[in-house]
Amino acid sequence: MDSTLDTDRLWEDRDVRFDVPLNQMKMRPGERLIDHLDSIEDTKGNNGERGRLMVTNLRIIWHSTTLPRINLSVGFSTVINISTRGVESKLRGNTEALYILTRCNNTRFEFIFTNLVPDTPRLFTSVLAVQRAYETSKLYRDLKLRGALIANKTLRLLPLEEVYDKINGVWNLSSDQGNLGTFYITNVRLV
Repeated sequence: MDSTLDTDRLWEDRDVRFDVPLNQMKMRPGERLIDHLDSIEDTKGNNGERGRLMVTNLRIIWHSTTLPRINLSVGFSTVINISTRGVESKLRGNTEALYILTRCNNTRFEFIFTNLVPDTPRLFTSVLAVQRAYETSKLYRDLKLRGALIANKTLRLLPLEEVYDKINGVWNLSSDQGNLGTFYITNVRLV
């Protein structure tokens, strides 16, 4: 695929990529850096390699500090589970690590990150907090069809959502048939 087209598409939160070019490591418009941690080891994939972990609102980025071309990008949409467990690190010995299980294109990946600075839980708290925020804000980001949007003939509003306009008598046309209903315009979505 043409790399210029590939960088225009929103992939950052929906993909797992290894050794991406530096232009794909840069944050895209709307992506915000939440936290960055130095001295993080990718214990499973690059055991013994010191790196930097960046947590954005869309993904987790890790890269080696000595060879930045050794890197990975893990989108939050691919995450199945996050937990902490004991692990054997070449740089730190027996320690607690962050386990991230992902699924991307029907392939499962497991990542293990170890903070090389003793007694610092920031790795765990940052990643867990951002993942939780990402999961709980999906309705603000993703298209949802045929969801439980209406209760008692009234639109169920999301937190901080405001209805700008309500238009009665609008046809929803699909597959040569239609349904007459009400169209809502809010500051977040069209229903």
